[in-house]
Amino acid sequence: MATRKKAAPKPGFNESAKDLWLAGVGAVNIVGEEGSRVFSELVEKGKEWQEANEGGRISRITERAQGFKEDARGVLSKVITPIEDGLSATMARLGVPTRAEIVQLTHRVEELTRIVQQTRNAAKARATAPAKPKAKAKPAPKPKPRARAAGKPKPKAEPAVTS
Repeated sequence: MATRKKAAPKPGFNESAKDLWLAGVGAVNIVGEEGSRVFSELVEKGKEWQEANEGGRISRITERAQGFKEDARGVLSKVITPIEDGLSATMARLGVPTRAEIVQLTHRVEELTRIVQQTRNAAKARATAPAKPKAKAKPAPKPKPRARAAGKPKPKAEPAVTS
């Protein structure tokens, strides 16, 4: 059986790997020491950029988005309006009441319910009120005949005219 021979390390390879390792360790050390300072610098640069572009890019992007939103609403209304009109016409042909009619009927029912309740309350109040004895009503006095002036004769009845 043939045995494989290990390849001999190239000269300088160990030194390169060691240097690479030490560079990584050094980078971690620098980031630990300088990391908070660099982060603060990045925050400051971000604030400066945002303030510089406040009236620039951001507002242009916002305006474009607003324009797209308005365009979408316009297209949507063009699509929805014919559908709603057709649906309303179909519902009217089937006799389905509209929302306005339902609201109107609801108000009318509430009004009638209130009137019925008032009538019931009034009838209940009359039923529970103590009965008053009714006094007999006196007949109205008969009118007295007029007295004639002295010396005037009794008027004659005029004959009826027939034609």
